[in-house]
Amino acid sequence: MLEPSDQDALKLKRLRTMKLIATGMLVLMAVIFVFALRLEPQYGWLGYVKAFAEAAMVGALADWFAVTALFKHPMGLPIPHTAIIPKRKDEIGESLARFIEKHFLTEDAFLPRVRNVNFGHKIGSWLEKPRNAERLGDDGRALFVWILNSVDNDALRKFMRENLSMTLRQVEIAPVLGRLLSLLTAENHHQGIVDALVRAARRQLRANKYKIRAKIDDESPWWLPGFVDREIYDKIVHEVENLIQRIGDDDNHEARQKFNEAIEKLVGSLKTDPKLIARAEELKNELLSHPAVEKYLSNLWEHIQLHLLGELEEDDSNLNKKIRSGVTRLGLALQENPEMQIQVNNWAVSSLSHLIENYRTEISGIVADTVKRWDGKATSDRVEIAVGRDLQFIRINGTLVGGIVGVTIYTLVKVFG
Repeated sequence: MLEPSDQDALKLKRLRTMKLIATGMLVLMAVIFVFALRLEPQYGWLGYVKAFAEAAMVGALADWFAVTALFKHPMGLPIPHTAIIPKRKDEIGESLARFIEKHFLTEDAFLPRVRNVNFGHKIGSWLEKPRNAERLGDDGRALFVWILNSVDNDALRKFMRENLSMTLRQVEIAPVLGRLLSLLTAENHHQGIVDALVRAARRQLRANKYKIRAKIDDESPWWLPGFVDREIYDKIVHEVENLIQRIGDDDNHEARQKFNEAIEKLVGSLKTDPKLIARAEELKNELLSHPAVEKYLSNLWEHIQLHLLGELEEDDSNLNKKIRSGVTRLGLALQENPEMQIQVNNWAVSSLSHLIENYRTEISGIVADTVKRWDGKATSDRVEIAVGRDLQFIRINGTLVGGIVGVTIYTLVKVFG
């Protein structure tokens, strides 16, 4: 059943107005005919008026019948070839579908128009507006929230555990670590490790000075004077502080050089030493088989899901801000970059051409299938609402034209009869 809209209500009101006008003209012609018929013996010229009114009534009735027969049985009588639209709704839908397929869904009719459309710029202009970017972002996050809430968490947990574990087991960890260390050493980033160790050593030395003093006092012979203990303590602490200071300040310090050599040796071993590679694989497999790691891999999706849901559901979250900002930037890029516009336009034309070429029968078939699902009377009513007002002009014109023809024939008979 088709639901009426506000626009349909306005059209229905106009249709009823035009029906009243057309019917009113028929009634007026009938009244004029009666008066002319009664007064013609006294006033001969009323014969012309009577002829006009008589023919006008015939024309009005004929056109009323023709218009009404499209939508229903005139006066409820099941006259053949009336109520055309309700009876032949399915055939009309199929004919309309074939017409659309033949004359609209063709490359000759369709492609020249779409090739002149700059889809890229139009899409970019739409996306660039903050209100539209916000709308698209809100719709997108609503879709993602629905997807995240709809998925089977148990199945995903199992998938994450099994597939991540399998993937990690297939990767030789030692060569990967070797390549990572190579990247670090290539730009001397590994010296940051030495710097961090130096800072940690300074903190530990400052924090443990009294423990060192107490240890020296405890370990020194009882007969050794206290000033000697202090001298030993000062010497040890001073030398350690100087050593840490030199290592921290001198990029070419021997300790750093030995560290570099050790890292280089380790990198080479990680990449080529079969024993080290095998041992790394054993440690990796032991780690992956640990219950805590298996539990972490099982719950990894849940952590990701909760994080994403929290970000998506909070309107001012960084993720939502980045989504909206990304949509706006994409819109600006599409407007300012002719190459991107050409790519989008070519993609749009190619996609539409593919759809038209391969699915035009299915697309036009939507019209026929939709019309078939409509109720016959409801379809007739909606068509009458859509075009009935214009059809009432046929009744009006039929009244006037019929009258003119009638008075013309009457005049010719008078003149040449």
